[in-house]
Amino acid sequence: MDQLSNAACQLTGESLEDARRRLDGLDRFDQLVPGPSGEQALLEAVLASALGSVDGQTRPFGVREAKPVKEGLILRLERPVDVHSLFGLLPCRTRTGPWRGVRGLTVQMDGARLRFGLRPWAFEASWRSPAPAVWVTGPHGEDLSALLAAHTGQVTASGHVAQWDPLREERGPGRREPVERSLLRRLIVSCSMGSDLLRRPRLWDSLTGYAGVRLSTEMADHGLDWSIERQVAGGGFDEDRLIEVLEDRIVGLGLRLLNHACGPEGCTVRMAPRSPGCRGVLTIRSSRVPVSPAGSIPGPRPLTAIGDGRNVSRPRRGERGTEPDGMKRSCVVQLVDAPSGGVGRDHLARVAQRIAAAWAARGLAVGLLAVEGSTMGLFGDPGRPEWATASVPKAGSRWMRLRLAPPPGQLWSLTVPNTSEAISAALQHARSAFDQVFLIGAYDGWMQEVASLKWAADLRILVHHARPFQRLIPFPGKTTGKTTHANDGVPLTPAESAVQWRSEHLGRSVCTHPLDGLLLLTESDEAAAPDEFDWVRFLSSGACDQAVRA
Repeated sequence: MDQLSNAACQLTGESLEDARRRLDGLDRFDQLVPGPSGEQALLEAVLASALGSVDGQTRPFGVREAKPVKEGLILRLERPVDVHSLFGLLPCRTRTGPWRGVRGLTVQMDGARLRFGLRPWAFEASWRSPAPAVWVTGPHGEDLSALLAAHTGQVTASGHVAQWDPLREERGPGRREPVERSLLRRLIVSCSMGSDLLRRPRLWDSLTGYAGVRLSTEMADHGLDWSIERQVAGGGFDEDRLIEVLEDRIVGLGLRLLNHACGPEGCTVRMAPRSPGCRGVLTIRSSRVPVSPAGSIPGPRPLTAIGDGRNVSRPRRGERGTEPDGMKRSCVVQLVDAPSGGVGRDHLARVAQRIAAAWAARGLAVGLLAVEGSTMGLFGDPGRPEWATASVPKAGSRWMRLRLAPPPGQLWSLTVPNTSEAISAALQHARSAFDQVFLIGAYDGWMQEVASLKWAADLRILVHHARPFQRLIPFPGKTTGKTTHANDGVPLTPAESAVQWRSEHLGRSVCTHPLDGLLLLTESDEAAAPDEFDWVRFLSSGACDQAVRA
């Protein structure tokens, strides 16, 4: 828990105690900074677009702390000017001409904090999540209610009508605003990226030579791109650590690298979203600025998320040395499903993740290699807005971290195309880089597996639900159900039941695909130990080395 809470608070800026309390309530640790709902992400992206355009901030985006809570997000800003930048978004109606600000954005005092929100007609409301909300606290000792009252007085004095009070009803616009004039329509196609950046403000000053960042958006033919102008004083650009965090999907943004070009005075990194619902590219342009007075150049801070120790000037993480020909350093385990097993490829991947997480917690480096399934039937681009004319750029798959594990434990995953060349290359790397490797095929059934997977795995484990199996042949008009009374049918011996189970679930697959083990999945409320029927069924499946009941 210390490792997890450190990894989270180093990017959000929240206190270690708050991060630990928040993570204590999680049952999974694959996303330490929670992702918001669609409407919440839209509100956060709106605020991020304003905070990222202010100059003179000593903290990224002027945010000291971005604390995720169940109801939304709490931001603690560092200067009054950052609060005023948010006031510039508030909508007001002019006597003549179009509205000003972001129509549909609201704000009100909630105790000593400002609460920003969106009107119901400004987004697609969902019954699954509460109304979007972002609470803003200002610098210590600053009266935010006085700042809001002063801004309201300025708007009123100029002859405009304030339209940001959520208690005052307002009907939505009669017709749609042009996308060039509606910030909400532009941001909605890639609002998750703006929200992710706002929820991890301390990433940027964790890198070497931080001197400031500015955030902006730009419409593209595929959607809306986000750009960060990053200023670095002295030292290197530290782009390797930056890319590693941005690619990380546990604490980072889970992006994929498109391209990376560095020169003596500048560095540009372009990254594509992993989620198909985000239509935007993140571009980070790092440039040098004059060196500040001696002693004021901030140094890099260790980042737990990427395995930094106290001394972050370590060599870049590389691959383990390859072994000589004929020597395999790791064991490749392939989990397979019987043709009628009902487990499914996604379930196999979840089973592999659970086992791999336990191994990683014990100090093993584990890789999970999944082969892409068929994409037949997926046509069109349903997320594309009417004003976009192209698809979002796609990047190749790379190894992604699945969990944080105590050193030296590691847990990584990779999805590769369903080709012999791609699978062989990925397995060759995995054997040299990991202690254990899980292989998940492209299809649910054995008979459809590609030929290259027959020899790729060292162990083939059948995964099957431990459902009650047949212990008698029922008389006509009877059903087996859960009854085992002899007078309901002809009792079966364990061997006879195993033969019937093998014929029903495996068929001829065992002859062509030898097995090394059987993994039976029980329900959480099943505590019965395996009996002779379980063992005979296991032997009948062709598995001869080991049996595991989970």
